Amino acid sequence: MFAFKQLGKKRVGRLDKKWDFDAQSAISSAPFVADIDGDGKKEIIFGTKKGKLFVLDINAGIKWFYDSNEKIDEVELLFLDVEDASSIEACPNVGDLNGDGKNEVVFGTELGMLYVLDDKGKLLWKYKAGGAIRGQVLLYDLYDDNDVKVIFGCEDNKLYVLNSNGRLVWRFDAGSPVQSTPGILHKDKPMIVFGASDGNVFCVDRKGDMVWKFKTKDKVFAQPAINRLFGDDRLFVVIGSSDHHLYVLDDAGELFWDYKTEGAILGKVCLVDINDDKKLELVFGSCDNSVYALSPQGDKLWSYETDFWVVSEPIVEDIDGDGKKEIVVGSYDHNLYVLDSEGSYMLDYMPGLSGVVQQAGHYSDIITQEPGKVTGKKIWQFKTDGIIVGCAYIPDDNSIVVNTKSGMVNDLMHKKD
Repeated sequence: MFAFKQLGKKRVGRLDKKWDFDAQSAISSAPFVADIDGDGKKEIIFGTKKGKLFVLDINAGIKWFYDSNEKIDEVELLFLDVEDASSIEACPNVGDLNGDGKNEVVFGTELGMLYVLDDKGKLLWKYKAGGAIRGQVLLYDLYDDNDVKVIFGCEDNKLYVLNSNGRLVWRFDAGSPVQSTPGILHKDKPMIVFGASDGNVFCVDRKGDMVWKFKTKDKVFAQPAINRLFGDDRLFVVIGSSDHHLYVLDDAGELFWDYKTEGAILGKVCLVDINDDKKLELVFGSCDNSVYALSPQGDKLWSYETDFWVVSEPIVEDIDGDGKKEIVVGSYDHNLYVLDSEGSYMLDYMPGLSGVVQQAGHYSDIITQEPGKVTGKKIWQFKTDGIIVGCAYIPDDNSIVVNTKSGMVNDLMHKKD
């Protein structure tokens, strides 16, 4: 009984708002956190529906912004919503494209423009694709030649690969719009993996030739997560589909296992060792309003239900400094949730006692019949001003930046008092 009493121990503290920032426009994607200018301090980068790219310091001061609005000709006006034509739908990316030791900021717009800015916000070059760019741009040295390639999907059914100066290297015709952010599967040589609106997951080599494809039953918007799940040499591609399934594929594109939820899976899966077993668990959200944690074998460890869709990629960090990692996830129900990474054991009954109880914890080996189940355990919750479209972690001050659809950006921290 002493053990059961210990199970009720609560985590101390609360989530508190450090600052907020009004972007004066709707926001549709997560922020990106990086040290752009090499001063040793992180910046917060995000775009808005009105086509403005903001760069803030970690105290919400505007370092610079870039207005990506372009003149639209009469033909394009027939097919575009003028107000959202320059909308930045996906999270920007940051990297040193040309090896000069300075970072560039890269992002795409609804108009199909791809922009590359220097660390002060000056336009270096731009490229016009044949349709809207709705996924994050991938930056990767595809040929190991110190020239980082700019890789992105487009609504014109193409996957584009540009060099660091904006010249087209090749493009791959997926036969369907590509809104999925690409990922890299690195075997002997790197290959690009991405999803398309016809439900296919493609793997293409660095020459632009298809290596394999895997068919799901609905649109694939999610970015693939690629890693070694079991701590050995085997690589796996983990990707969700609008058909409600999470798919785990081997590096040849063969199905290893899948897991069915009750809603579309639109965000990237976080692959992380949450229980110190030297293997990677899978943490992700679904449009059935829930957050899931699965074992690398595909068994559910726990789930936690919010009141609306969970679309963005979870963050797994130790935000309260107790040496244990928490899972941070935003929901369309306007709330940011901080969950215990290992979940909580809920007893349906107390062995040897009559009645039905619910209590968090674990049970001893003397119990021969499982008396309950593991569920997600909420530690803290914070109500924001709107639908949460994405979050990012700032290691400088151990805080969480939260973007909301309404245009408010919040910075939240754990406080012990």
